[in-house]
Amino acid sequence: MSYDERTTADDVRVEIHLNPFSFRETISRYRIESEDSWVKLVGKEGEYLAKEFDSYAVLVYPIYLIPTELIRSLSYRIPSIDRLREVLMKPYHWRDFVTFRVREGFIMSSDLELNVFLGMDLVNDVLVTTGLEFINLEDKLEIACRLQDFGSGSLDKAFRRISLGLSLYFELKRSQEDVALKLSREFLSKILSD
Repeated sequence: MSYDERTTADDVRVEIHLNPFSFRETISRYRIESEDSWVKLVGKEGEYLAKEFDSYAVLVYPIYLIPTELIRSLSYRIPSIDRLREVLMKPYHWRDFVTFRVREGFIMSSDLELNVFLGMDLVNDVLVTTGLEFINLEDKLEIACRLQDFGSGSLDKAFRRISLGLSLYFELKRSQEDVALKLSREFLSKILSD
């Protein structure tokens, strides 16, 4: 399946705000209306639905495209989002929020803009059975995961796999740097011994 088949303007955007304090600051620029257990935010750019939990917040848009099952599932705390926060709220990886494009059958990050790494195709070949994939978009990587449905169990599983995929990405990048440094030192000693 090519990128064009997976993402269109009809994707629902789900922003996971990993820092509730910065989320509150962000939404302060919008007019706030009530919408059941969700808050409806209205601004120049459009309308959004927002829900805050103790350790994260969710912002979903465009409202007219949001499937009922997705909004129902996001109404309850998803435990694996804490793991996502643990991966992304570290020095050198710090992110206050991540935007995902969601549609029937898949979820994909849209603003991580990770660096392409050598061996990505090999890693994707290994990950194929998990439904996880690194996708190269104009020399920046995003991460995608198959989504069984919009149920809370399926979302929890997808976010857990995305978190593990991001942990793998950061470990691969660190390992590549370690190997590069080790080889450089070996070659430096050979050059200096000439």
